[in-house]
Amino acid sequence: MAFVTGRQMRGPVAALAAVALLLGACTGGGSGKPSPTATIGFADCEKNPTTCNGGDIKLGGAYTYGLEQPIANWNVNTRDGASPATRQAMSGLLPQVFKVDPQGRLQLNADLVSTADITNQNPETIVYKIRPDAVWSDGIPISADDFVFAWKQNSGNPLHCAGCTPAATAGYDVIKSIVGSDGGKTVTVTFIDGKTYGDWKGNFSSDGLYPSHLATKQGFDLAKPDGVAAASDWFARTVPTWSGGPYQIDAYNQGQSVVLKKNDKWYGKIKPSLDTITFKFVTDPNAILPALKAKELTGMSPQPSQALVAGVAGVPGVIYEVGESYAWEHLTLNVRNKYLADPVLRRALFTAVSVKTVVEKTYGAFDKNLKPLGSHNFVPGDTAYKDVISGTGQGTGDSEKAKKLLTDAGYKLDNGRLSTKAGEGVPTLRLRYDKGNATRAAAAELISAALKNVGIDAHPDPSDGLGQTLTAGDFDLVLADFVNGPLYQGAAERRWATGAAANYGGYSNAELDRLVHSASIDVDPRHAADLLNQADDLLTKDAYVLPLMQRPTLTFTYSEYANIRDNPSVWGPTYNIQEWGLRSA
Repeated sequence: MAFVTGRQMRGPVAALAAVALLLGACTGGGSGKPSPTATIGFADCEKNPTTCNGGDIKLGGAYTYGLEQPIANWNVNTRDGASPATRQAMSGLLPQVFKVDPQGRLQLNADLVSTADITNQNPETIVYKIRPDAVWSDGIPISADDFVFAWKQNSGNPLHCAGCTPAATAGYDVIKSIVGSDGGKTVTVTFIDGKTYGDWKGNFSSDGLYPSHLATKQGFDLAKPDGVAAASDWFARTVPTWSGGPYQIDAYNQGQSVVLKKNDKWYGKIKPSLDTITFKFVTDPNAILPALKAKELTGMSPQPSQALVAGVAGVPGVIYEVGESYAWEHLTLNVRNKYLADPVLRRALFTAVSVKTVVEKTYGAFDKNLKPLGSHNFVPGDTAYKDVISGTGQGTGDSEKAKKLLTDAGYKLDNGRLSTKAGEGVPTLRLRYDKGNATRAAAAELISAALKNVGIDAHPDPSDGLGQTLTAGDFDLVLADFVNGPLYQGAAERRWATGAAANYGGYSNAELDRLVHSASIDVDPRHAADLLNQADDLLTKDAYVLPLMQRPTLTFTYSEYANIRDNPSVWGPTYNIQEWGLRSA
């Protein structure tokens, strides 16, 4: 298991109509027994996040789960197909070596593999033992060939795939070879000499396997880069008729819904109970509550808002939970701006901002337990979480302290305007955020008002395409988010290292580069976590990114359904889709 094991769910809340259900305990039965300690509803989620809202289930029934985006691409290995909506719609089809549980822990998928272990450290070698009965829905065994196909799609190497656009190459780009034995049921992955990857459990897990034999059947030569690219594209644009999981697609209504039925070839221990699961696309947030009230939706985990939480609470028979996600909001500065290149100005700017106020006036309006975030690499509940920010004064909203930082460094504040030591006025700065995001718009106004107290004019400037704004560095300040996860070692290097893809503000620190690179290749997760906390101290001192808060989750369902619960990963509540079902009593 990874060192960072622990996300503790906060106290959940439930609609009053379901209070009576919260008192009952459940014992085994149905098609699977989640746990003898499982309780109905979400009240038990803080103590038992992996079993809460559990219980006996019966065969039959249907469930309709809402997704906030339609499917644009069926291949989650690609940049365009890696959205949470696509992953969740595909969760019942895709075999994965490890899955993320509601505590944020990576758990071996024992339905697919019996073991997945490092057998050698130089070169780093991973051996996977695929279960003999693990097959695709056409009866063809899941094998090493499927691992090879996944590797070639994700490696970023044009010699493997000519034109593939993987969502992420980390972990796949350091693989030297994949060899199958025992009829393809033993998979030996050997890394490039001198290369290691601490987050190896993310390989074949954060995405999922696709049936390589179907690509071959279409005539694609997977031994050639062009053949892999053509196969990847075919999977991206073709509605799956295949499955390696408990469900498979029965119908697809473009832009409206995906309907799943049971996979008769499912090899897993727990057999699905629901006859059908429909993923309904609900792209308008204002349409969620009417659909829920009309039972056109029976559950969903959408982006929360104060109005939506209050509305869900008033729907009879619906239980809901406000929890924690791995996504965290932040304020990032563009250090390419000649004024923001000065770390003194950056520290003063962060000191003038009251993160507590931002929290209380945004997500804290409906999540009273939400606190300012004190780390750039971990979230509360992670074993390695350490608050490195509170003690510095950053995020306190202390404008007097911020002014002193500036005046001690030679800045002058005259008639509400800040000037440098050379007498040059600090110009208006653009504070960007995504247009239509009401939460970030409110945060931008609060930050802008706070900075006026120290003579800085930060003008809120919504962006029509925040992704492009970030990659182009088209901002002075920006409100955005990062998504953490149990695979934390490589993420830090991708965000903070000089020239890294997600280092949008152009930050550079040679010592930090050394720390995050060392952490990314360290096979000891405890030591890697220590390195990242050292890097966190540097990030805080340099005042490049100010963490604000975790973004809350909202998960709701009609109470007659069991085993549906919050999950902080991009897979959301669908991580255990085969366990969903109607309560037997």
